[in-house]
Amino acid sequence: MKAAVTHEANDIRVEEVPLPDYEPDDVLVRVEMCGICGTDLHILSGHMRPLWPPHYPFIQGHEWCGTVAAFGRNVKRDLKVGDRVIAEPTIGCGQCARCIRGDYHICETAGKDIDGGYRLLGHTFNGAFSEYGVAPPNNLHRIPDSMSWQEGVIVNQVVIAMHALDRGGRVEPTDKVAITGPGLLGLCVLELAKHYGASKTYITGRGPRLEIAKELGADFAIDITREDPVRIVMDDTGGAGVDLVVECSGSPEATLQAIGMVKRGGRVVLEGITGGREIPINTDRLVLDEISLLGARGSPNCYPPSIQLIADGAVNAQRMLTHEFPLEEIGRAMEMFEKRDGNPLRVAVKP
Repeated sequence: MKAAVTHEANDIRVEEVPLPDYEPDDVLVRVEMCGICGTDLHILSGHMRPLWPPHYPFIQGHEWCGTVAAFGRNVKRDLKVGDRVIAEPTIGCGQCARCIRGDYHICETAGKDIDGGYRLLGHTFNGAFSEYGVAPPNNLHRIPDSMSWQEGVIVNQVVIAMHALDRGGRVEPTDKVAITGPGLLGLCVLELAKHYGASKTYITGRGPRLEIAKELGADFAIDITREDPVRIVMDDTGGAGVDLVVECSGSPEATLQAIGMVKRGGRVVLEGITGGREIPINTDRLVLDEISLLGARGSPNCYPPSIQLIADGAVNAQRMLTHEFPLEEIGRAMEMFEKRDGNPLRVAVKP
C-alpha cells in the first residue's frame, strides 16, 4: 500500500510499504480520509520525541475513517466487510483500575513498554496517513450511510469537545459559557454548548475564525488584538462572570484570562497544551471563590453520542473541513495547515 512515512523530524515521504498486520485480533480498514491535527505537526517536527513517535520510520495520522476490509481470525464483533467506520485512536490495556472504570484514555500503562498495554494510534502505534489502517474491533464505530467522510473526520474533534464539557459538569440551560481559542476544537465546544442549552456564549481569539464563530451562533466573538476579553465578559455579566470556561488555545495568557472571567463557584476546563510553559496562577482566588480548575484530554466513551449528534444535524461538521488533498500531497497539506494559508480549519488527506 501507499503510506506517508515519517523517517525523521520534518522528513515525511509517500512510499510503498507492506499492508499492516491485522492478525489475529485487529480489523483492517481501507482509509477513506484522515485529518491533520495540530499534534501531527508537533510529531512531524520532532518536538514530541521520544514519546510520540517512539521510533522511526513511523506512520502518523489519528483522525481517520474508512471502510472495513478484512478481519483477524479472533475478531468476533458483529462488524462486516464494507461497514463504514470511524477509528477511535485510544486503546487502553483493559486491565488496570482506570480502564475498568472506563477511563481508558488515562490508562495506567501509558508511557510504559508493556505488551498488551496502552496504545495511541498515530502517536505510539502506526496510524492512517496510508491506504489501510488497523484497529481493534471495539475501537471502530459505525457511521450511517448519510454521513459524509468529511463529517466523519470532524467527529474526531467533536468527541474531544464533548469530553471537555463532560469534565466541566456539562452545561445547564441557564449557564453562560466562554471558550478561549476559535480553532476547530473551540468551535466544536461552541456548537455543543449551544446544543446543550447555554444561555449565552462567548469565544475569544483572533483572525477569520471569529467570523466562523459568529456564523455558528456565538453571542460574542471577541478579538483579543483589539479588546480585553475579561473586561467584555465581566461587563456583559454585570461583574459576575461566566459559569464555565473551556480553554482550547494552549496559550498561557488565555489560561489566565479564563480564570479571570469565571464566576465564583464556576468551572474552568483546560484542554489546550502550553508546551511545558509554566503559568503563574493566583491560587488564592481558586480557593476563596471555590473555582474548579480541571484538565481534560482525549474522548473516552464519546464516539457514539457524537456521531449521533452530527447525524441529527446538531453540529455543523461539514462546515469544519475546509481543505482536502490526495495523500501524495501531504507535505503541501501539512504546510498549509501550519502556516494557515487559506484560513484552514481542518485539512485532510484522501489516501
